[in-house]
Amino acid sequence: MSSFRVRHAAPEDAQAVVDLVRRLDEALLGTSDFTAADLDEEWRRQPPERDAWVVEDGGSIVGYGTVDDRSDPRADGYVHPDHFGRGIGALLVRSLEHELVQRGARSVRNATLLSDEPACRLLRAQGYVEVRRFWNMRIELTHEPAAPVWPDGVDVETLAPADVEEFHDAYEDAFADHWGHVRRTFEEWRRDHLDGAEYAPELWRAVRADDVIVAGAFGAWERYGAADVSRLFTRREWRRRGLGEALLYELFGAFWRGGKRVIGLGVDATSDTGADRLYRRVGMHVHWGAVVFEKALA
Repeated sequence: MSSFRVRHAAPEDAQAVVDLVRRLDEALLGTSDFTAADLDEEWRRQPPERDAWVVEDGGSIVGYGTVDDRSDPRADGYVHPDHFGRGIGALLVRSLEHELVQRGARSVRNATLLSDEPACRLLRAQGYVEVRRFWNMRIELTHEPAAPVWPDGVDVETLAPADVEEFHDAYEDAFADHWGHVRRTFEEWRRDHLDGAEYAPELWRAVRADDVIVAGAFGAWERYGAADVSRLFTRREWRRRGLGEALLYELFGAFWRGGKRVIGLGVDATSDTGADRLYRRVGMHVHWGAVVFEKALA
């Protein structure tokens, strides 16, 4: 009989969860960038008493999982590498699916590292189908980055607090045609991007043309072991004019002046905007890849 116990995560579990995620990363990637601050931010968005679970075995935490039903329902699970092959992954998959069904979800997305072949096999065996791949890309600056080159007719500014709602509208319009994007209210969006410890107003940029925000970007000083370009967007009618590259160099320069040398971001590997080609062109490389799977729920 299994001795596993699945329960909600609690604040006192934080260090054990961080250790588990780091051990898994190290087993798969050779290193880990995950920190207690990263878990704090995750639990701010997904409160553990509602959205996070641990799997215990004899008092030790051997598995960890979360669900997110704020837009497209998602589940995410981790198994301590010392306990591979004991059915913990399958237990997490079933438990998280059950939770989402109870919340009314009709489908679920689950992601795993591209290098985690056993997890990919497990998800396929549980009825999941691969739908997307994402890259985490990085660059290590060895010298001050080039100054951004802006096209004619635009002005760039550090986002003023009074313009945040207008920025949100431009953000939602720009991402409307991106895979999996669900438009959110300003309050929902604000909770994710402005209310946490990562919020750095000095790293937010808005690009205007004829006094309308047509592009923007924002970043965080530290996420998963690197400075982070959190979001970069351009409204459709202003794409392919060099705004994305200029915004990228704008944030690279801000990070350089702030003493940051390693910069990362996440990108859809199959986006029709060609974002990954832009990032490669400025010298970024793939740090790791992730596979997104999807499954219809009963």
